[in-house]
Amino acid sequence: MAARKRHLQQGDGDQQEDDGGGTIPGGLSSNSDLQQAQDGDSLQTASGDDTSNTVVIYITRSQIRLLTVCGALLVILVAIGMGLVLNDNQQHWTPNPEDYRQVGPEALALFRQHDVNNDGNLNLKEFEPLGHILVDVNVTITYDLPIEPEDNVITIGAHFQPLNLSTMQIFDNEFLDWTGAELAPLTALKAWTSANIESKNYAAKDFALFSPKEEPMLGKAYRFTPFGPFSTDEIELKYSMFSSNRFYPPRVSGELMILHNLLAMLHPRPFINSRFPPQGSLACVRAVSDDFLDISFRVHAEFQLQEVPKHPFWFTPAQFKGRLIISKDHKHVKYLRVYVPNDKRLNVDMEWLKSDDGHNMEVDIGYMGEMELRSTGPSRPATYEGYDIRESLKPETTPAEDILEGLTWTKEVQVDMCERAMEIEFYPFKKVPYYNFTEAFERASTEKKLVHSIVLWGALDDQSC
Repeated sequence: MAARKRHLQQGDGDQQEDDGGGTIPGGLSSNSDLQQAQDGDSLQTASGDDTSNTVVIYITRSQIRLLTVCGALLVILVAIGMGLVLNDNQQHWTPNPEDYRQVGPEALALFRQHDVNNDGNLNLKEFEPLGHILVDVNVTITYDLPIEPEDNVITIGAHFQPLNLSTMQIFDNEFLDWTGAELAPLTALKAWTSANIESKNYAAKDFALFSPKEEPMLGKAYRFTPFGPFSTDEIELKYSMFSSNRFYPPRVSGELMILHNLLAMLHPRPFINSRFPPQGSLACVRAVSDDFLDISFRVHAEFQLQEVPKHPFWFTPAQFKGRLIISKDHKHVKYLRVYVPNDKRLNVDMEWLKSDDGHNMEVDIGYMGEMELRSTGPSRPATYEGYDIRESLKPETTPAEDILEGLTWTKEVQVDMCERAMEIEFYPFKKVPYYNFTEAFERASTEKKLVHSIVLWGALDDQSC
């Protein structure tokens, strides 16, 4: 037995005496050294069948701390691993048969369609498009504008050239694959190759929307849509932006239906107010005669090209510029033209989601040569010599120049004055004159002033930027 004790005490050939005369902590000791170890800075654990054969292993408090830290780290790693497994399970939520019984397959399919991250719950971002569907509308709405037998009817024709895809920055890469995920959101844009409705009849009275509600003042801009923050109220301006995560235009009523119907001739989902300021529509009386008003107007509207379950794709023309010649009693329309100006290199802004997180928005700008609505001729009686022509579409046979040539005005201003009045109302910064590059340097040289040059991808004074 004594030999065994000696063997245990000398089991580590490197074991040395410490300052207290005992073995170094962390070594082995016999039962006879138990009390000595307890009196020192150590903890002991005994094992064996009897006290005579007891083997004691003891460690220091510093070693205890190290083991505690290692144990805690091990617990954390295990917890993280379990969390990853649980999270992975949440990301791949699968409904059970009871879910199908409770809500039915159609409702469950709708839920899963909006549960973008597939975790079995709808967060606020995921609920937002569904909320718009529930609160606003969930279908593309068409509005009926009846033409009465006593009305005058006018035929409006749509003229459309699809967007020139080569003008978009994304198509600088000639090797792009239309079947790839990067260009998948643009399939609706590529498919939009013609106007939604080529021609349609309207009652002349419906164009009263564009006329001023008070005595007209030449050259003064006025609003003819109820939305759009033309105020200095900071709260109103802050909350005037509308969500991009929606698909169907809000309902319109009353006089606004004519504007919606006109834009719907181009695409079935027009939003008569754009998401971002400056929103709405402005008009300005350019000229008056005894019987007619010559009205210039400007509309900031946009189109949603996609439907659920695809991601939204917004198509925002720079502006719709227009001219309307209408009788003061709104019974007769001489001329209408609504068009997207094409005198700049870029005139359409586009935005679309690239992923499900609701924040990864792709933006591009392009050019389209023609997006226009134009009357085929002056309005005419809906019934004439016993014939009902309310459903008869009049072809464009009379040139606009001939229609406008015979008109005389008692008061008028230049069209540029109206356009500037509306421009300043939309963009107050345009009160300061802006010049193109060449003219700016000529004026700077003449007036001996410095030039402040601004380089932009698009334009600041329309919706294409």
